[in-house]
Amino acid sequence: MKKFIFFITLFLSQFVNASWITSFEEAQKLSLATNKFIVVDFWATWCGPCKKMDYDSWSDQEVGVILQDYIQLKIDIDTNRELANKYDIKSIPNMFIMDGNGKVVYSFLGYRNASELKKEIEKFAISTEFMSLDLINYFKKNSFNTSARVAQKYLDYSLYVDEEIKSNILKVSDKYLSDAKKDLSKKEDDYKDKYQKLELLELFRFAYSLNFTKLEKKLLQFKEFDILESNLNYYYFLKYMVAKGLNKEDFAEIDSKYKLIEGFDYFIKKSELILSKKV
Repeated sequence: MKKFIFFITLFLSQFVNASWITSFEEAQKLSLATNKFIVVDFWATWCGPCKKMDYDSWSDQEVGVILQDYIQLKIDIDTNRELANKYDIKSIPNMFIMDGNGKVVYSFLGYRNASELKKEIEKFAISTEFMSLDLINYFKKNSFNTSARVAQKYLDYSLYVDEEIKSNILKVSDKYLSDAKKDLSKKEDDYKDKYQKLELLELFRFAYSLNFTKLEKKLLQFKEFDILESNLNYYYFLKYMVAKGLNKEDFAEIDSKYKLIEGFDYFIKKSELILSKKV
C-alpha cells in the first residue's frame, strides 16, 4: 500500500511539474508577452514539504484555476544556485510573485495547504496590461528613463488594485525608482534635473497612499526657487495634493494659480483620481 501511495504521489508531482516551466528567462518573456505576473516556486528534489505541496496544494483544482492567470516557474535551488542566491533563498518551499523584470511583488515561505495557497496567490492574479509597454521597454534596456517610467506606471496602477495589495504595488514602484537612481550618472549634462526629479517622485507614494500630512513635512525640504523648470509640474502637483488633501485654507488660491500652468490639467485629473480613493 505504501509503495502504491508513493508512486501515485510521484505521478501527481510529475503531472504538476509538467505544467510549469523551469527557465527564468523564458518565464520573463512569457510574462511580458501575456501581461501576467510570474509565480515562482523555489524547491529541491530532497524537500519533503515541497513535494507535499505538489501533491496537496499546487495540484488542487481551485488553485489550478488561479494559476492560469500566472506564468508558473519552478526553480530547483540545487541546479540554479545563482538565481537562488540572487533572491536570498535560505529555506524552502519559498514562493515569490514577480513581474516580468524579476521585481518581487510578494513572497511567502513554508508549506501551504490548498486553501492557504489559494488565499496567497489569488489576490495577485491580476493583469499587467496597464503598464505592458513600459515593462517591455525596461526589459529591453534598463536605463534611468525606462526605470522612472515603470515606477510612475506602478504608482498609477496602485489606484486600480484592491486596497489589500496597494502597498505591495507601491513598493515595486520604489524598487524601480531605486534602479533609476543607480543608472543615473553625475557625468550626464542633465544630472541635476534627473536627480531632483527622482527626489520628487519618491514623495509621490505619500500622495498615492493618501498620507498628506507626511507629504507636507517632506515637501518642506524643497524651496520653490530651487526647483528646476523641468520639474516644476511634479513639485506643484505635490503642493496641490497637500492643499487639496488637507483642505488648506489657501487651496482656492493655489487652485487658481496652478490651473494657469500649461499642461497642469493632466496633474489635476490625476489628483482627482487619487482623492476619489479617499474614504
